[in-house]
Amino acid sequence: MTRLTIIRGGSADPTGTRGRSFRDAADQGSLVRLTPGRFVDATEWRRATPGERHIARIKAVHDRIAPRLVVAHASAAALHGLPWHGEFPDVVEVIDPERSTTQSLTHVRKRPGRGRRLRTQYMIANGRRVTDLTSTVADLAISFELRLSVPALDVALAAGCVLADVRTEIEARGAVHGRHRAAVALELADGASGSPGESVARVALDEVGAPRPVLQRAFHDDAGFIGRVDFWFPEQGVVLEFDGRTKYVDPALRRPGMSAATSS
Repeated sequence: MTRLTIIRGGSADPTGTRGRSFRDAADQGSLVRLTPGRFVDATEWRRATPGERHIARIKAVHDRIAPRLVVAHASAAALHGLPWHGEFPDVVEVIDPERSTTQSLTHVRKRPGRGRRLRTQYMIANGRRVTDLTSTVADLAISFELRLSVPALDVALAAGCVLADVRTEIEARGAVHGRHRAAVALELADGASGSPGESVARVALDEVGAPRPVLQRAFHDDAGFIGRVDFWFPEQGVVLEFDGRTKYVDPALRRPGMSAATSS
């Protein structure tokens, strides 16, 4: 995992000289400006994953937001290493225990937390609280589309998160917008999913009315193990395989000497 180093200018440099040079470097493209006076190296930024880039955003605002604010939703998903399609939001998402409405600022989105019992843990690097895995995926199920929430739920379940605990967490929110979408996400969630791509494919299948498949079904004959399939539809006798990009770019999944362009 790439740890992007936050380069500090502005108030961190009493002379102001370094701050001006950093702003010039950002204008020229050699630095990326995350917030006023907070930059990262542009080359390292491009090499980083979306999750790593978002974690840098969290680090950039940490000392500028109130200690009571809890990192949550998409930002918590990045910290927990949950899958995310595309780039994470360009704002850091937090829960404010004192707010009853959402407040969107330039670099931070404060979600309401008044009256909510927060399940949290502490970030090792700076001691700020972040919603725990169960609470994070519950928030994602309520607030985001299925193609984002279901892959995260699948990974969380595979990591030991208990579906009943997620359901209890959602039900504890009371009458909240997004509860129906969350219920569908929980119905689709399955820790047996082989990859985030398979999770998205399962959502797409559900959207067109396909029956729910059995995941990672192993087949055998009299000679022994035949193979394992991604999706098995027993009533239809149909097998589907998710043809993900990984099998073409990961050398561990190819025979020695084979490349993505080599046919067997």
